[in-house]
Amino acid sequence: MQRFYFPHLDKSDDNIVIKNPDLLNQLNKVLRAKSWDEFAFFNGNDEIDFIYKIITIEKREVYLEKQWEINIDNEIDFDLNILWALPNKIDKIEYIIQKGVEVWVTWFYFFRGERSQKLILSENKIERLNKIIIEATEQSGRSRVPELIIEEDINLDDFKNNENIVFHTEDDMSVSLKELKLDYDKWINLFVWPEWGFCWEEINVFENLWFNKVHLWNRILRTETTGVVASFYLIQNK
Repeated sequence: MQRFYFPHLDKSDDNIVIKNPDLLNQLNKVLRAKSWDEFAFFNGNDEIDFIYKIITIEKREVYLEKQWEINIDNEIDFDLNILWALPNKIDKIEYIIQKGVEVWVTWFYFFRGERSQKLILSENKIERLNKIIIEATEQSGRSRVPELIIEEDINLDDFKNNENIVFHTEDDMSVSLKELKLDYDKWINLFVWPEWGFCWEEINVFENLWFNKVHLWNRILRTETTGVVASFYLIQNK
């Protein structure tokens, strides 16, 4: 069943009216919905899918009536965040976000590292990235919509009381993922390098804050692969 994110939906709403142009376009022109078709809606807060049936379709509005509810238990019970030094292409960010949503990332934080390329994210591009988050949430069956944060700089002191994992291609003074002993009552933050890795100055800052340096065996993964693979591993091996 097709799912839609409807942020203002309340559990007590027996009837809803769709007026959003994008959602109307998807219902009318993409899905070619008709009266009595049923769709699932979620609000991003309650772990519930609300099933509504179309009652009336008009040019600028679609009226729906609630049929039943489905309890959804598909979120992890801890916060898993990815902090990514900006890669060099927007399509890499799109891939990171899409796949990250699928493996339960709680929020994405993109910042400019020393070796990040000069990638400018306009308001239109950020709007598109947020749409990708919503579409991936709808598709993957999640009930929680991850947050997107984009900053030029990052204050690492803000994260020092969390569980922090820094991926590094060198294995000197670092451990593998399976060797980590994490406190899942804290935020789990994954710091991922841009192309060509973190510089030594950044590594020194991570070390001084006692962040966990982690190597991925003898594999060198692409920046857009690392966080997704590591996130799924940590969830499956909690």
